[in-house]
Amino acid sequence: MSNLEQHKSALPFSRAVQRVRTWEDRHLPLSQSRIAFDLFMLIASSAETRRPLTLKEIFNSLRYSERGIRYVLDQFIDGGWCNINEHGSDKRFRLVVASELMMTKLKDYEAHVLATYATWTQKDQYSFVLDESESTL
Repeated sequence: MSNLEQHKSALPFSRAVQRVRTWEDRHLPLSQSRIAFDLFMLIASSAETRRPLTLKEIFNSLRYSERGIRYVLDQFIDGGWCNINEHGSDKRFRLVVASELMMTKLKDYEAHVLATYATWTQKDQYSFVLDESESTL
């Protein structure tokens, strides 16, 4: 089994992308302007693991200001990308839940990225390896 197949079977796609982003953050000159992408991947990841996050968990999970996250989250809600639901057992908590649109777009993105990596790896005969030291968010 190739490294790509091992990682694909061991991780949900959104987690693999998060690991790639961790590497990017450590090795590439990136700005703080990727809040929408990070929020998208965080919400999608919580949906893939069937564990929706609370608003507080969202705010604490990303390296952006609460104001900035809330602004983008409001845009996501207005655009139909996610919803805010009450927690069934405790009404004080509000859960951020991915919509069908978000999950459909995540699958489309997954197919595109994997096809791109497959084309790249076949052409250049490189293997796609994620280092365990790059697994933190």
